[in-house]
This record gives sequence, structure tokens and C-alpha cells, in this order.
Amino acid sequence: MHWEVGIEHSRSSARILCAAVLLACLALPALCPAQFNPSVTTSFDNLQAGVPSGFSQDVLFPEGSEGPSSLLIQFDRGSFDFSGYVPQQQVGGAVIDIFIQTPLVTIAGQIIAEVQITSVSTDLLEAVAIVTEITGNVAAGLALLGFPNPTGQIAFNVLFTDLPGDSGASMSVIDAGSLPLSGILDFDIPLIWTTEPVLTHSPLAGDLVVDTFFTSTTGATVTFEEVFPLAEPLGAEFQRGDCNTDGSFNIADAIFTLASLFGGGPAGSCTDACDSNDDGSVNIADPIYSLAALFSGGQMPDPPSPGSCGYDATDSDTLDCEIYNAC
Repeated sequence: MHWEVGIEHSRSSARILCAAVLLACLALPALCPAQFNPSVTTSFDNLQAGVPSGFSQDVLFPEGSEGPSSLLIQFDRGSFDFSGYVPQQQVGGAVIDIFIQTPLVTIAGQIIAEVQITSVSTDLLEAVAIVTEITGNVAAGLALLGFPNPTGQIAFNVLFTDLPGDSGASMSVIDAGSLPLSGILDFDIPLIWTTEPVLTHSPLAGDLVVDTFFTSTTGATVTFEEVFPLAEPLGAEFQRGDCNTDGSFNIADAIFTLASLFGGGPAGSCTDACDSNDDGSVNIADPIYSLAALFSGGQMPDPPSPGSCGYDATDSDTLDCEIYNAC
């Protein structure tokens, strides 16, 4: 009997101890094992196969969890195109929204960073995210909480890596230590990354798989996988009005169109380029439109306009550009 009472007393004491530990964790989260539970949503400027796109990530590191030390984004197909980018050029940005309520003051505003290129080659682009602006009363609020003003400091080191061919690319981001991200977070950290259109989607369409890997300040890891169906390819890039596809827009294009329509001449290899007035068909109106643009002050062809390669953005247009070698 005494043995049974002893067991029951032990069980009761254990329950009381567990309850006390749980209450301590709720009241003093820093004393309990930390969680690392960020969330992420990736989005793209477009999902058209074969077309360059910017991308962004909306990330939340919640209060009470560990802060991040790094993240890695991997694209399983497509490629980064760094042509035309140079050191000092901005290639994206990062924004952290700050909202902290204390008994004395509410701290609200943004920490804004610009991602600036430090070096670039065919397959690698190195950059740093430098804090360029702090809005609201965030700077004063961070000072009250013991954090120095990070303006002008490097917030993150960024590395874009292009893999061979159409086999994908990656973006690595490492915390540089100037922001209040280490240890257990005292407030929510919503972070939005944006990039210039450096990613060219695979021209083969299909699904684009995006894997995001987060690492906390103590080495804990979390992985997210997102899948994005790519739209069918638009065909080749071209310049509207350049019907003979020689890379220039002149009277020869109008003559080529007329010969194709009425003189038994060959059809253009890029039908969309011959549609000068962008009405979705190729007929007598197109050479007339081109001649007016060239010689009588008429409107130039719509984008992709002469001198600038691109794709047809007209949704209702059923014409294709089969072959165009001047872009």
C-alpha cells in the first residue's frame, strides 16, 4: 500500500514538474530549446519557357525562433545570364519589415538593402547586399534595443552560380552579421528578396523545381520545395518589322513582304516579324505600315521594336517566330 502511494506521489510530482517547465518555456523562451521554423514563398515575373525572369522570395523568421545564418536557392533547370552586368551595378534588393510593440513605444519601418555586384564572370556573379536606407523609427528603436545602426553596412554576401547548359542555377545568401538576425529572435523578421531578370527559364517548358535551404545560427536546417509549371515557349526572339530577318528595318523588309504576298517570293522564316502592325496577321497592311513608319512619320512597329530583340507580348496573337538568327 505504501509502495502504491509512493508511485502515485511520484507521478503527481512529475506532472507538476512538467507543467512548471512548460510555463517557464512560454514565459522565458530563451531558456528552452530553440525552434527554427521559417516560411518561404517564391514568385517569378513570368513563367514563360525560354524567357528571362526576375524572381523574389517572401520569407518569415518568426519571433522566438532561431535567426538565419544562410539560405541557398536551387533551380533545377534554366540558366542565369550575366551578360551585360558589371561591378557596382544593382542586381536586386532586400527589404526587412520591422514592427515591434513595447510598453513604451512601437517601432515600425523598414531596413532596405541594395544587392550590388562586386565581380562577374560567365558562370559566377558575386554581390553584397548593402543597407542603404532605414525608414520610420527603426534606427532609433534598434538603438534602444542595443543594436547599432546598420546603414552603409553589408547585410548579406550573395553568390549567383550558373550551372552548365540548361541544368539550373543557384543563389547563395550568407548573413554578414550587421543585422539583428543571430541567436533567438526577439521579434518577427519578414524578409523579401527581389532580383533582376537574370534567370532564363528552360526553353523546353515542363516543371521548374525550386529548392530553398535555410541554415540557422546554430546549424539547424530546413528545406522547402516549390514546383512551377512553365508555359509553352514563345518561339524565337525577333525584331518586329524585320521581315527578311537581316537584323535591320528598312525598305527591303516592305519589298520582301510584298514579294512574299503577291510575287511568289519566299515566305519569311519569322512570321511574327512580318506582322508590322501587330494585328495578328500578315497582309498588305503590313508593308504599308512599314513604309509609313520609314518615310512619312508613321508609328514604329510595336515591341519587340526594330533594334531591340524580344518576344511578342500580344496575348491574342497566334503568329509564331519560327527562325530568327539576327538576335
